[in-house]
Amino acid sequence: MHTLSGARRSFLYDAEPTIDCGRTVRPTASRTAYRTAEAAHHVVDVLADHALTGVGKVSDSLHIAVNHTADAVIHTSDRVAQVPAKVRQKRIKLATAAFSTMRARPFLTLGSAIAAGYIIGHMARR
Repeated sequence: MHTLSGARRSFLYDAEPTIDCGRTVRPTASRTAYRTAEAAHHVVDVLADHALTGVGKVSDSLHIAVNHTADAVIHTSDRVAQVPAKVRQKRIKLATAAFSTMRARPFLTLGSAIAAGYIIGHMARR
């Protein structure tokens, strides 16, 4: 049975065997040609089915690969979008810690800043 070909079969298949005195006559050459053509059509149909199956498998594999890539890109973009918010939170925590230290010991912080500035300035002159 021809699963892929929607076209009408050629005249070779439509030919009726000749009738001679009530009996069917099929010459050997005609029968061989008919069988050969039928076998060729079967081989072509099987190969076409295998080709379509292979194309389907490749297509499915490519769709899966594209889906995995899209998922990875979406996940990465979500993580990258969260980076500025996390940096902002860390900056706020650091500033809060620094200000709380300055408020708790203002003179010690001022003296430490002056000493660090003097040391850095002295090292920069050399």
